[in-house]
Formats: sequence, structure tokens, C-alpha cells
Amino acid sequence: MRTYITLAIFIMIAIGSFWLLQDQTQDTIIDKETDKHFPDYFMENFSITSMNKQGQPEYVLKAVKMLHFADNDSAELEQPFLNIKQGNRDITLHASRAVFLRQENIIYLHDKVIIHRAASKNQSELSIHTDYLKVDTETHIAETNLAAQVKTPEAEINSIGLLLDNKQGILKLQSQVKGTYEATK
Repeated sequence: MRTYITLAIFIMIAIGSFWLLQDQTQDTIIDKETDKHFPDYFMENFSITSMNKQGQPEYVLKAVKMLHFADNDSAELEQPFLNIKQGNRDITLHASRAVFLRQENIIYLHDKVIIHRAASKNQSELSIHTDYLKVDTETHIAETNLAAQVKTPEAEINSIGLLLDNKQGILKLQSQVKGTYEATK
């Protein structure tokens, strides 16, 4: 009988030790995962200019603050300002915050996003307001699936989702398009 009691106590201690060891291993794995996505450097009030193959400025990115993360080569930006240059078409983008994925050349703009295109000989002034925008810095295509408001001197249009192709000069409104248009005299 004494042998069974000793064996039962030994088994309970073994199970308890195994359970504690498993719990401790799980905590270590979680800690390692959170430690991976930690900023390796930061900058404040900076400006970055990306050049095209001809040596001309392609876009200028400015922000109040940037945190860089080495694990995925991304950057989180506070109050970013992006000026995309292409020939005579300059488009500026403002937002409250953004995430830049360098390897993919994608910028995700969030909260109070404003796109502005100044008037030129061929096109009137244009501004777009939304809360989210994905911008491909190589193809110069910007898109959102959220509500967007497009304003020109002649029109004000609201839609859900849009696609702006800066290289082609095309703006596609996706759905639920409503607006007003005033013809100039």
C-alpha cells in the first residue's frame, strides 16, 4: 500500500513538473515573438528623396517621426507627407500616420488622408479625402476600399473605394458614387 502511495505522489510531482515546464516554454516563445518586432532606430523631422533611373527625384517622403523595424524592414511614420513627382504631375499626400514596407515599395496611409494635385495646363486642381490609402511608390497607384470624397473646382463626389493611377492620369470610383457637378459658364 505504501508503494502505491509513493508511486502516486511521484506521478503527481512528475505531472506538475511537466505542466510547469510547458507553461514556462510557452511564455518564452511569446516573449521571443514580441521582442522581434522592436524598433532598431528612429528619426525625427526627416526627409528622404528617392531618385529614378534618370537621376531625377521620384518622390520625397517627410515625417515628424519614424520608427524602423528590422524584422520586416518596415517603418511606422507619424504625420507623413509624401510628394510623388512624375513629369508635370506632382501629387502630395498627407496623413496622421503611415506604415512603409520598403521591400514591397508600399505605403499604407491611415487617418485623415488627403491627396492633392495642383492645377496644371491640362487638369484642374483635385483633392481626395479618405481614412485609408495604399500607395505603390513604383507604379504610382493609390487605392482605398473606404469612403472617399473627391473635390475639384467643378465637382464634389463621394464614393466607397477608389483607384488613382498617377502615371496614366486615371481616377476610378468603385461604388456608391454620389455627387454634384457645376458646369462653368
